[in-house]
Amino acid sequence: MKIAIREPAPFFSNGDEDSFFHWLKSIDAVKDFVGSPRGLEVTLEDPVEDLSLRELIGLLTRYGLDMRCLRGLRTQQNEAWFADEQMLA
Repeated sequence: MKIAIREPAPFFSNGDEDSFFHWLKSIDAVKDFVGSPRGLEVTLEDPVEDLSLRELIGLLTRYGLDMRCLRGLRTQQNEAWFADEQMLA
């Protein structure tokens, strides 16, 4: 499964950029990512475990990124969270 997330811009320092990519790489479900015209194309294991989904949510929230890219990760177990419009704003 692939999702596209916007790369944060600007990073506030080299350390900030390093932290973003270190966090992204540390998420178990993330198998690979590459830059693309749409941002970062992230390859994820399928299905994405809840812990990895929470880490993705944390990363996107921390960097103020649009979480709508996570909609494809909706399952019966997490659909209440995805149904809440405020969660994906």
